[in-house]
Amino acid sequence: MEKEIKALYEVIKDYRVHENYGVSEQRITNWINQFAENDKVFILTELKHIFEKVYFSKNRVENFLKGVINKLKDDFGYSTHEQFLDNSYFLDLQPKGKSQYDILTLLYRLLQEVYDYSPQNLGSTSQKHIIYIDDVLCTGNTFFNNLKNWVDRGENILPQLRTKNIDLTVVYMYVSKKFFHKKEGQFYYQLSDDFKNLYTALSIHWIQDEILKPIDNELFNEIIAYKEQVETQVDEYTQPKNYSSKPDFFRTEIENEEFYSSPENRKRLELIFLQKGIEILSNSNVTRYNIRPLGYSLPSYKDFGLGILFFTWRNVPNNTPLVFWYRGRGFMPLFINKR
Repeated sequence: MEKEIKALYEVIKDYRVHENYGVSEQRITNWINQFAENDKVFILTELKHIFEKVYFSKNRVENFLKGVINKLKDDFGYSTHEQFLDNSYFLDLQPKGKSQYDILTLLYRLLQEVYDYSPQNLGSTSQKHIIYIDDVLCTGNTFFNNLKNWVDRGENILPQLRTKNIDLTVVYMYVSKKFFHKKEGQFYYQLSDDFKNLYTALSIHWIQDEILKPIDNELFNEIIAYKEQVETQVDEYTQPKNYSSKPDFFRTEIENEEFYSSPENRKRLELIFLQKGIEILSNSNVTRYNIRPLGYSLPSYKDFGLGILFFTWRNVPNNTPLVFWYRGRGFMPLFINKR
């Protein structure tokens, strides 16, 4: 097992190392020892396969940001990076310590070191190109609230977008396609019925099938009992609001599995993390309905959690399974996340 621990460590070794909250080989050892003996090597091996795709080290994020600058310069038809940046402005809508703030801090450093460009000159010619950049869109609540507040506070933003006086580009590393489309509907009803046509969305990957979500087959009794518990809780939550929620606990089988190492290994990992998440919750005093075994969800959703698999050098989303970030009541997660 030592070989598998070292291999996984090499993929995630820069996690929060700048804040002294890093992941050591000893931490990985302590974490994996909380699982059944015959599952340990399997978990480590499958996670290495997954993290090589979805763990964004600091260096990988830097390459992503340089790629964004180069692509937008070309897309907007500028011959130099300086011309593009002089006519561009990056929205800074989140407080210090949040993902957007940290990403912009990294971006501004890259502008100086790679492009020999002072961030103070951004938008100095015009603010024609407005760019909203962040790491991952899970439920999309931050995305919706940030942009709605920006439009509500600004002057004539919607008319300027419609006349192409300005343009808005939304850039993410990973996006949950399901929740992105839900937020488009929310923009329709709460902001403007044409807002989804007033911006361009870019992402490295649109998450659809790469989440942890089990199939309805050979379930253990504790999983069935937990599922019934969630259904009861959600019904209690939604009843006063005069709407109901359809169950969304399970996925359909995929014939050509490309994200996980195999369909069988995906099923096995999903059940292991689901069972461990239920165990974690049963040993805790969590009372919030939206904390589920496979990560935060919405209190009106009947599911086991979003099961997002996306990690960066600076934090772990709470929409990922609890085994990665929940600490307390005797359980030690793989990562120490920012609360």
